[in-house]
Amino acid sequence: MGRKAAKEMQRTSATSRQAGFTLLELIVGLTVGSILLTAVYATFVGVSQTQQRVERVLDSTASWRYLTERLREDLNRIAAGTSFTGTVRGFEALFIHADGGQPLPLKYEIEDSAITRSAGNVVSTIELPAEFQQAVFSYQIGDQWNDSAEEIPLGFGIRVATPQGQTSRTFALEFNPQSGQPQG
Repeated sequence: MGRKAAKEMQRTSATSRQAGFTLLELIVGLTVGSILLTAVYATFVGVSQTQQRVERVLDSTASWRYLTERLREDLNRIAAGTSFTGTVRGFEALFIHADGGQPLPLKYEIEDSAITRSAGNVVSTIELPAEFQQAVFSYQIGDQWNDSAEEIPLGFGIRVATPQGQTSRTFALEFNPQSGQPQG
């Protein structure tokens, strides 16, 4: 049984091709890899910034909704026949607390980027979002909207300036201020 002798490996010359990568192949590979990493990083940064913008919009929407709902609830409990004073910077009136007891003084006051609500001894401040500026109240007396009121108005408005323009909310009272009876 004849065995074949192992062949001796041929030596390669310095000019012949050897195993491995050339410098050009390494440069091309690193360039393609860095382009892919840059694209992944840019996508990550873009998604992160978009998430932050969405959170800011949701925060400002939540603040605006809380303010308007709180205001709506308070306005619907204003005691009929009581004194009322309103300006663009705020208003004062008496309102009936949820427990139905004695009317309490209610005051809303706009101060820079916050609206302060005082109801009896309870004071709370509602911070307006940074993009909400120049908040003002308006009051419907008869068919006209005014910047001030000396009687309980038929409607209330609050308006703020935003980068996208004006945002406003108008409230109609759910009772006749002259009779104090709920509308039905």
